[in-house]
Amino acid sequence: MTNTTLTQQIIEQLNRLTPDQQQKILNYARGLGRPRGTPGKEFIERTKDIHIDPEDLRLMEQAIEEEFERIDLDEWNLPA
Repeated sequence: MTNTTLTQQIIEQLNRLTPDQQQKILNYARGLGRPRGTPGKEFIERTKDIHIDPEDLRLMEQAIEEEFERIDLDEWNLPA
């Protein structure tokens, strides 16, 4: 391989792609610099109109605790 820079290699590869493929690469590259996830303020704004009955929340919490706070000794494959 010749002594080209990484940027030059990327440009060479981009020039071989169709405009549609180049657009996909551009969109991907732009996304790499963005933080992942939803900012808290945006999340709160999106969910402010969701109202869940407190009893439903209690039942969900209970189901989670019952399912995930159990210990399955067989899972550990402990010697007898």
